[in-house]
Amino acid sequence: MVAMPQPAPQGPADEHEEAMAEIRQLIADLRDAAQDGRALARRYSEILQNVVDEYCVEFEQRALSALAKLDSSR
Repeated sequence: MVAMPQPAPQGPADEHEEAMAEIRQLIADLRDAAQDGRALARRYSEILQNVVDEYCVEFEQRALSALAKLDSSR
C-alpha cells in the first residue's frame, strides 16, 4: 500500500494568511455585487422613467384632445 503524502500542518501564520485571503476575496465579491446592483438599479430606473414619460405624453395628448372637444361643443 502506497502512503499518500499528508499536507504539512498549518501554523498560525498560514492560517492567518488563509483567513486574510478569504476576507480579501469576500470584500472583492461584495464590491462586485454592489456595483452590479447599482448598475441594475440604474437600468431599471431608466426603463421606469421611459415608461412614465411615454404614458404622461400619451395621457396629456388624450386630455388635450378631450378638452378641445369639450371646448368646441360649448
